[in-house]
Amino acid sequence: MLKFALVGCGGMANGWHAPTMLKNTAEAKVVALCDIVKEKTADFRQRHFKDAAEFTDFYEMIEKVELDAVLLVTPHTVHYPHALAAIKKGINVACEKPLVTSSEHAYSLWQAVKQSGKLLAITYQSPYTAEFGHLAQLRDTGKLGKVQNISGYLSQNWCKGCKGLWRQDPKFSGGGFIYDSGAHMLNAIMWLMNDPVVEVSCIMDNCGTPVDIRAAAALRFQNDTFASVTMAGNTAPFRTEIQIFTDTMLIITDQYGNKLEMYRADGKRLYPHVPEYTNPAAGTPHYNFIQALLGREPLRAPVRYGVLLSALMDAMYESAAKKAPVSVKPVPQDIDVPATKAKTTRKLAKARTR
Repeated sequence: MLKFALVGCGGMANGWHAPTMLKNTAEAKVVALCDIVKEKTADFRQRHFKDAAEFTDFYEMIEKVELDAVLLVTPHTVHYPHALAAIKKGINVACEKPLVTSSEHAYSLWQAVKQSGKLLAITYQSPYTAEFGHLAQLRDTGKLGKVQNISGYLSQNWCKGCKGLWRQDPKFSGGGFIYDSGAHMLNAIMWLMNDPVVEVSCIMDNCGTPVDIRAAAALRFQNDTFASVTMAGNTAPFRTEIQIFTDTMLIITDQYGNKLEMYRADGKRLYPHVPEYTNPAAGTPHYNFIQALLGREPLRAPVRYGVLLSALMDAMYESAAKKAPVSVKPVPQDIDVPATKAKTTRKLAKARTR
């Protein structure tokens, strides 16, 4: 039985992480909880994990409790010190998005993972879905064709919905809407491309708040694919979509992997067979992380994607500040090498049916 600690007992932990972890109780158990607000931790324990130990200090917890992994559901800027401390302690890490808020911190965690052999997963939703698994298989077998352009948009009433919360405090968020909900959009595109972005042109607007609320960016990938991304955090209702234009087809999905439409060059719709998950716990980062810890599957969103996204994010903010296109800081060569091959994807497709 794998022993987990859940760190951060707020809204996301209550609404998604705890219920999802409870679906995996056959192979993992949450034995410790941590939040700086003691009352919040006590309430969370009563709701979800009544046998777990309570802590208000992360570093005390990892010293006192024998753990296989920590699940970090904390403000963005806290991810780096907690993840690094856990890995150095020999503890595996699953971390909420974004992994970190600077490429330097992302490189540091990548180096720590390489040196320790521990696993670090990022809990985006889309890479773990059956739809994105299917697209990855088509990508790795060359059946998507050559991607030419990608168009993605995201709209959400984030400005008003997060007013007064830590998400609009740069000390804790590291950025605004682009680093928060926008990270899902950018990661989904980068995960499907599995390729670094090399050039960015970006404009941003804070809409009178301390953080970015709106942004539009043009991206050029290393393989010369172009992408345009629009993120609007002062709108309603919530809406997101990603359109992928290749030389042979059109693919329509979204940043959470909730839908998949495919059209041939002649405009006729394709109806791909996407195997459904038969295990109710599958299709989530928690399940994949546990399976990876047990040696049954590779990680779907390892630290590599945190490094790629952090390099892109840094460049977007730099471009917006300079009001000019910028080159993205090159990532280390062994990060640049795509980690997902057709053989791996086929293994994942089989694992989904367990």
